[in-house]
Amino acid sequence: MAFAPTALSTGCAISSIESVDSSPPDLDQLPVVLFDLDGTLTDPKVGIVTCLENGMRAVGLNPSDHGDLSRFIGPPLDDTFAGFGLNDSDVQLAIGAYRERFATHGIFENEVYDGTVEMLQQLRSDGWTLGVATSKPEPFAVRILAHFKLDQWFGFVAAATLDGTRRTKADVIAHALQLSGRRPGDHAVAKSVVMIGDRQHDIAGARSHQIRTIAVSWGYGGLDELVAADPWRIAGSPGEIPDLLREA
Repeated sequence: MAFAPTALSTGCAISSIESVDSSPPDLDQLPVVLFDLDGTLTDPKVGIVTCLENGMRAVGLNPSDHGDLSRFIGPPLDDTFAGFGLNDSDVQLAIGAYRERFATHGIFENEVYDGTVEMLQQLRSDGWTLGVATSKPEPFAVRILAHFKLDQWFGFVAAATLDGTRRTKADVIAHALQLSGRRPGDHAVAKSVVMIGDRQHDIAGARSHQIRTIAVSWGYGGLDELVAADPWRIAGSPGEIPDLLREA
């Protein structure tokens, strides 16, 4: 089955998949790959770290006192700022300062990892439906995908909400399953969905839905973190992913 690039949707499942049959296929019969965004498809280090620094300074924290801030790429922002010992009010103040800079500058201080586009092209050729499952708020995720012209490869994007009603990776994956025509909690999902990401949160979130994971070593989790999280497979480069998925 061959697929043409589809328009990205945040509120419905894929509707423009082309197949050799003139009738549209059932979404829940199509194999799906869910991709994390930060540290998996794109390298957001410059933008995220500078925005974290902005948020920290807004609540009187000195960024230089907290080591390499790239370790905070991936988890929800409220978890990150709460981890500095901030109260709820200061967490929200820090997030506001982070997002103020991110919306205008940090969002595009980012770059696509080498080999990503070729990998996505190959997966579409191999018959996989592609979706994004990211803890980044939806408006930012959609802008990033469009800016780097990655949106053409994805049928849907599941992301966190700005108001925090959908924030954990498990919540985001549940939303992704719904957008792909599946029911969270359906044991059959494990046979047709694979999650790909660079942090333990991706692996744990997928496991909560009994979904296999491919961890990627070029992101920000580090090999020790990934091995401890026990993914199904670990990829050392984007080019390895199509071959790994052929084993799925």
